[in-house]
Amino acid sequence: MPHSPWYLPLERCTSLDEIGALWHALLEAGRMAPTSPVPRYADAMLLFAGMSGLPPRLKLGALLAWGSAFDADLRLALGALHEAVLEDDQPWPEAVAASVSDNGGALLLETADPWLSAFVAGRMAGLRETFVHDGVRLDHWTAAFWNRFLEMACRHGNLAAVRHALFQGADAHADGGAAIAAAAAGRGAHALADADPAQEDYLDVLACLLEHAAEARQAVLGIALPAAAAADNVAALVWLMAQGAEIGSAALAAAASHIAIDAFEWLLEQGADAGHPQLLAAAASTLNETMVELALDAGAGVEGSALPAFLAALDSTPWDLYSVEAQFFDMRVAILALLARRGPRPDAAALAAAVNGDARRREVMAALPPPGTLPS
Repeated sequence: MPHSPWYLPLERCTSLDEIGALWHALLEAGRMAPTSPVPRYADAMLLFAGMSGLPPRLKLGALLAWGSAFDADLRLALGALHEAVLEDDQPWPEAVAASVSDNGGALLLETADPWLSAFVAGRMAGLRETFVHDGVRLDHWTAAFWNRFLEMACRHGNLAAVRHALFQGADAHADGGAAIAAAAAGRGAHALADADPAQEDYLDVLACLLEHAAEARQAVLGIALPAAAAADNVAALVWLMAQGAEIGSAALAAAASHIAIDAFEWLLEQGADAGHPQLLAAAASTLNETMVELALDAGAGVEGSALPAFLAALDSTPWDLYSVEAQFFDMRVAILALLARRGPRPDAAALAAAVNGDARRREVMAALPPPGTLPS
C-alpha cells in the first residue's frame, strides 16, 4: 500500500463524471487495476471505500459504476456506505418503483451519461436484492466490511487504517483472527509493492491490537505467536514474547508445518516443548526431509506420533501443483523411509487399516524398501 493512497487525486472531484475521468488511469498507475495480482485490486477498493474523504454517496456511486464484481465483493462497499443512501431516502423512478422500492431508497447521481446513471441505480437494486434472497441484513455487510478492511490494513502494516477500522467497530478476532495473524506474519509474508512497510510498522499494528484488546490480550497473543512462527518472523516472536506470549506447542507446530526453520530453532531455544504428538505430523506434512530431521532431533518422535506422521506424509499436498501425485510420489516415499528409519513405528494393524481402502496410499507404501533394508 503506497504511502500516498491511489485515490488522492479523486478527493477534489465533485461529480461522478469527474471521478470517471481519472478512475481507471489512477488504478493502472498504481498497478491496482483488476488485471493486477490479487489482492491488490480488492485492497484498493477497500481502501477507497473506507478512507477516502469524498461524500459517501459519491464513493458508493463510483464503486458501483466502475467496480469489478469479479475482483471485489461490492456487497462490502454497500455495507460500508449505505447510511448515506438511507439518509437521503431518494425515491426510485416511477417506472421501476413498484419492483425495487421495498428494499430502500435509490442512489441517483447526476451524470452526463444517462446510461451510467441507470447502471448505477440498477446495480444498487441488484445488490440489495441479493440481501433479500440470502436473508442477510445490511448491517451484516457493514460489520463484514470493517472486518475485511482491518485484515487488509494489518496485512499492509497501515497503522492509521487499523485505528480507523477499530474505531468503526471492526473485530480483530473475526475470521479466526485473520487480522491479528496478518500483522504477526509481518512484511516478509505479504507480496506487497511500491512503499513496502517496515517490520516496525507491523509491530506498531500489533501493539495497537493488543491495546485495543484489553481483557482479550492473551487471546490476541495466542493467535499472533503461531502466525509469526509460520511466517518465520523471528523478530515478531521476540517482540510477542516480551509482551507476555506463552510459547506452546501450537507455535512450534506452525513453524514446522511451514518449514520456518529459523523460527523453529528459536522456539526450541526458548524452551518450546517438542513432545506434542502432532508435531512430527506437522513436519511430515511439508514432505521436506530437513524439516522432519529437525523435528526428530528435537524429540518429536513421541508415543502417539507415528501414525499421524505416516498419514500426513501419505496425504499432504503442501504446494499447488498441476500434477500432484507425479510431483509428490518420490517425496512421499523419501519421508516415509525417513520416518521408518528414525521415527517410532505405527501399529501395523492401524496402518494397514488406514492404507487398505486407498489405492494411492497402497502404491506409495509398496514403493518403500523392506524394513530390513532401510539404511540406519
